[in-house]
Parts: sequence; structure tokens; C-alpha cells
Amino acid sequence: MAPHALLIPLPAQGHVNPMMQLAWKLVSHGFFVTFLNSDSNHNRILTANTPNSFFDNIRMISVPVEIPPIDTLKGINENGIEALAKDMGPSVIDRVIKEINAREEENKVTCIIADVWMCFGLQPVATLHKLPLAAFHTSPVSLFAMRYLVPIWSRLASFILMELQRKIKK
Repeated sequence: MAPHALLIPLPAQGHVNPMMQLAWKLVSHGFFVTFLNSDSNHNRILTANTPNSFFDNIRMISVPVEIPPIDTLKGINENGIEALAKDMGPSVIDRVIKEINAREEENKVTCIIADVWMCFGLQPVATLHKLPLAAFHTSPVSLFAMRYLVPIWSRLASFILMELQRKIKK
């Protein structure tokens, strides 16, 4: 029995393709992958000019997601986050896992890999189904590092400046 990963990308440009690349890599290492997507992205992928072998060991499934239009410079707004939480949130993921596992006697889901922006509230679902949950960061590692290190560097710089000012006053 091959490991079966449920992949959940953020249904936005720049997130689906890296998650699909991860799916191919997992398949090349013996995994079966279920790729959960929004209906609009799902249809776009299925109607693209792709060979049938593209989907070997990758099952494409979708759910309706009503995300308001995304400003590519500002990202998803508050309404979009609410729509994602409702349309692709924990209750939907729980239902999807139950449906897959009821249908697949030999190939039940063995892990969840979600876009880092889609992990909200999924840990209880993963725990309920006794599945490991991994967050996948689809942005470049430099952006990931900057997002988490800049605040640290900023605090460190403030500390150094305060120490220098203190020494100058002496």
C-alpha cells in the first residue's frame, strides 16, 4: 500500500503550481496523491493541454470556492479569508477525508500537506483522523526567511541602538 497524501493548496496564482510540483515529486517516490483544489482551478487544470500520464497516481478533486477577486498586489482580503475558511476549512477537509477513506479500502489518506496559508484549523482534523499535518511554504525561501527574520533583526537593531545610546550618555 502506497502512502496517500492529501494536498491542499491555497487556490491562488503562485500557490497551485508549486503544490503540483510537490505532488509529482511525491508520486515519483511512491506516493498516491489526492489534490484538492477550487472548482475554477480544477477545471483550468483539467482543460489544459496535458497528457493523461500527467495524472498517474494523482487524483484531482475540487470543492466550490467563492473567493472575491484577488488584488495581486495586496493579496487576499478579509472577505477572501472568510470564504476560504468556509469553503475549504476544517469541516470541508474532514468531509473530504471521510469520503476518500470510505471509497478507498486499500488506499486511505495517510497524511495531509497544506499550503502554509491553508493550515488554519486543520490540526484538530488531522488529529481526529490520526494523520500527520505538514505545512508547505510555496513562496521562495528568501521570502520565508525575510518574513520571519526581519522582525528579529529589527528588535536586535533597536537593542543595539539603545545600548549604544546608553554607552554614549555615560
